[in-house]
Amino acid sequence: MDLDEIRSDLEERFPQWTNRIRLLRFQSAAGANPVDNDGSIIYYNDHIMSRYSRERRCFYMAQQLLHIQLAHNARGAGRDRVLWKQASDAVVNAMLREDGFQVPEDIMLIRDAANQSTEELYEALFALGEQENSPHPQEDAVYVEAEPVSLVKEAGDKTKAKEISLDDPGLASAVAGLAEMLEPSLQMDFDWFPGTTIRDGMLRYDFRAYPVSHAEILLDTSASVDADLLRYFVRAVKALLREDAVVRVGCFDTRFYGFQDVSTEEDIEKLELRGAGGTDFTVAVNAFTGDAENQIIFTDGYAEMPEEQCNAIWVVYGSMPIHPKGGRVIYVKPTEEKEKHEIDFLIT
Repeated sequence: MDLDEIRSDLEERFPQWTNRIRLLRFQSAAGANPVDNDGSIIYYNDHIMSRYSRERRCFYMAQQLLHIQLAHNARGAGRDRVLWKQASDAVVNAMLREDGFQVPEDIMLIRDAANQSTEELYEALFALGEQENSPHPQEDAVYVEAEPVSLVKEAGDKTKAKEISLDDPGLASAVAGLAEMLEPSLQMDFDWFPGTTIRDGMLRYDFRAYPVSHAEILLDTSASVDADLLRYFVRAVKALLREDAVVRVGCFDTRFYGFQDVSTEEDIEKLELRGAGGTDFTVAVNAFTGDAENQIIFTDGYAEMPEEQCNAIWVVYGSMPIHPKGGRVIYVKPTEEKEKHEIDFLIT
């Protein structure tokens, strides 16, 4: 199997992880069926993988890449190994399907897996197994051929992102949770400024108040979210602050496009939303000025976390678990969540 070809295919699919992909370690292992990982190394059965198409080999390697990126090996410690693999595979498979991969016909897909964390899905599968006196409800799986879906993102200045209705209970719930995390809105800060008088031949400085931005919001414009929803989010955050609060809003993908001040409804309507390329969170966290009381990042989470510590609130639209250094995370479920124990297996 051509590992350089595998790396090239993965870099094309996940350009935001190019550096990570180039550092991936692969090791041939006859016991792999057909691939596995230990949290850092991807093991593959060369005999099996060599019989697959290039697209299918890319799917399996992308599956393991996401497992490593999401630290599934470490997060599954102490849990039932078989059930954890079922849950983590289901979440990753659903993510890859949404990103345009053609899922192999013998891969199990679980409905709503893309909208749940691996821990949530594991608990649901565990409860289902207890109900049936079986720790591994493998017999309930339905294996079917999944129809390929079109890419939901496109690099550059345009996007094929699916539009999301504003009638979104998940976002409304997240905004309500955000209210509890925001710092009190102070009207003024103080600093030394050049004065207007001279004393003993020197210009005097005055200690004066000055208005500060109450929040800085960074919008990930590569995410699969339409412009109206982004404006809705800005409007909702603004409503949580003082009526006269000034909010600074900036867009980013692999570049930061500068802040725009928002203090009125007209400002929100006139927001210039630029981007739709890849995503670079290092660019985002370095864009914050440090002056605002509240720092908020609205994203779908599909990129490597920055090395920098950042005391921001991350609002993640979708199911991608993230683990930023510092800060807090709110997940937005775009659709209403099913009861945890009601697991439907996807039949397409």
